[in-house]
Amino acid sequence: MQQVTSATVLPVLVSPDDRAYDDEYVLDGYFDGVMVGYAWGPPFGERLVKWEDLHRFRVSRRGLRRQAAAYLDAMVDRVRIHGQPPALLLSFAGMESSVVLADAFWDDLARSVPGELVIGVPARDAVIVTGSYSPAGLAKARRAVDRVFFAGGPHLLLRDLLVRRDRQWEPFAGRY
Repeated sequence: MQQVTSATVLPVLVSPDDRAYDDEYVLDGYFDGVMVGYAWGPPFGERLVKWEDLHRFRVSRRGLRRQAAAYLDAMVDRVRIHGQPPALLLSFAGMESSVVLADAFWDDLARSVPGELVIGVPARDAVIVTGSYSPAGLAKARRAVDRVFFAGGPHLLLRDLLVRRDRQWEPFAGRY
């Protein structure tokens, strides 16, 4: 029987409002308004892991999570940062929102922004980064999120900005 390896699955953020994904997919809660799915690949994002896949490959949900996290950790050095302060953009082969789950990446980047890390994650392929002490960066991130939602498209995620506190993401309540 074929085994699922760590090189075949990447964790991806999914909105519970995304009608493309229903109960047949393996989705784990992350925080209010965001779930984690698991994409087969490469290329990633075209097909998420279903419950029947776990049974067919004899992989537990816990094993799937571990394999996906290990693959993300191994690939995070491929993340690219574009732009100039006050706001930066991430690129990661169309799966930019997966980077939200990579703690080590954010631990390193936190030293590069004024204040706490604040991100916009309007869609699976878009992450905007700034700092909580940058009014211009916050405004730019807010505008970018608004533009993505205005344009519409597949795999929309969050209208709100997120702030990183104690290695966790939470909605940013500060002013934009």
